[in-house]
Amino acid sequence: MANHQCARCHRFFEKVAFEEVCPACFPIEEEEFRKIKEYLTEHPGASSNEVMQHIGVSLKSIRRYLREDRLEIVGDNKGFIRCKLCGKPVNSGYFCDGCYKEGNAKKIREHGLGIKSAHVSWKDDSDEIKKEIEYRTRDTRNKRI
Repeated sequence: MANHQCARCHRFFEKVAFEEVCPACFPIEEEEFRKIKEYLTEHPGASSNEVMQHIGVSLKSIRRYLREDRLEIVGDNKGFIRCKLCGKPVNSGYFCDGCYKEGNAKKIREHGLGIKSAHVSWKDDSDEIKKEIEYRTRDTRNKRI
């Protein structure tokens, strides 16, 4: 019985671990992320618009990678993604540090959300919000590459 809807193609599939995409979309997803990682390594601080234009990735995919903790917002995120429990802006993942620290583990478990890790920042230039993305690994999470 299929118990989870693919974040990419919306087909239902049997979710085994923390994957958000079906087995058919997984290789496409990994190739897309590999291209983003390579682009950000070569062009640190590139805007999300630049990444979308050069790689052909959607903003929806970038947002999903942020939620999966594969990308992280650098600096002020202007509320692009918010904590699933309290609504505070978060730089990556589903929950803010406060909700983790305040003993909300039970609520977090109830959400049943898997957490996985690279980097996006938002700057307000005139009326347009520019998005800068930087790849980060778990080992260098607090260090610039």
